[in-house]
Parts: sequence; structure tokens; C-alpha cells
Amino acid sequence: MKINFCLLISGFLLLSACSGKDTSSFTELPIYPKAFSIKHYIDQPVKGAKSLTFRVTSTFPPEELTTFIDNEMKIKGFKRYPMSNDAPPSFVWSTFNAKTGNWEKTDKAPARYTASWTNEKRNEIAWIGIDYAPYAKVENWQTTAQVSFQITKFSQFKKSAEELEKLMHNTRMQN
Repeated sequence: MKINFCLLISGFLLLSACSGKDTSSFTELPIYPKAFSIKHYIDQPVKGAKSLTFRVTSTFPPEELTTFIDNEMKIKGFKRYPMSNDAPPSFVWSTFNAKTGNWEKTDKAPARYTASWTNEKRNEIAWIGIDYAPYAKVENWQTTAQVSFQITKFSQFKKSAEELEKLMHNTRMQN
């Protein structure tokens, strides 16, 4: 089942806002050893999820960072879970081309890296977004990676994806 990453995450946030799942048993998300400005969140971005944000000073692209995260997720029993071909491509750096309306692979900043992993035994899905982009509160954005990492129950994620797909299908049928 191919899922549009941005659309799915947006829908998941809307549909799972009241799930009330216990987050204490989730796998701990890996923190890069050179990370700073580390923040942990419970029930963020929605109730029933855990989030972690941090920054990393590194030249673009930060291969050491992406390799570290991917290896740590494998050690924790997670497998890569590519979302879709039409939203930011998984496990590569991309940028949004406003002229074409498409995400395109890139080798320079500004750029976004998205990735997701599942652990079926633990019924968990984790996804990460790493951005090199001009944010108001970030000086030297060309050398500062903004990392946002989330984890939640995979069954709830899939249920939300199915509900969102039905909603999108019904909307297309009405038009």
C-alpha cells in the first residue's frame, strides 16, 4: 500500500488526537551523540505519541547522522518502511519544487530527509524529518540540521492511514 507521507502524517495527527495510548513502553528513540538543544515530548504531536527534537552542527549532507540513526533503528529491531514515491522520498535528501509541485532529489541545502521504520513485534512505527532550511530562530541554517523524530503504535498509524484513504477516495468521488 503506497501512502503519501505528508498526507498520511497530517491525517494521522488529526485522526489519532484522542487515542490516549500509554507512551511509557515505547522504544527509546536514538539521540545522536553530537546533538544539542534536545527536547523530549510526550503526547506530541498527538496524544499517544512520543517525540524528540534536536539539532546537529554538520556540513550538508550529514551522512554520519543518517547512518547513525539508521543503524540504531536496526539494532532496536526496526526495519525500513518507505512511505511513498510522491511525497518527500524516503531515505534521500529532497527539496520541494514549487514550479512543478513535486519533491525532487537534491545534493544541496535547503533540503529535507525523511525516513520511517517499523518494529512489528512491538507494534511501533517511527519516522524522522531532518531539515536544512532557513528558520527564524536558527543562525547558520546551512550547517545546522533540525531533527524531529516521532514514535507511535503502528496499528493506530495503519488504521489512521486507512481512514484517511477512505476519506480521500470519497472526496475524489464527489468531485
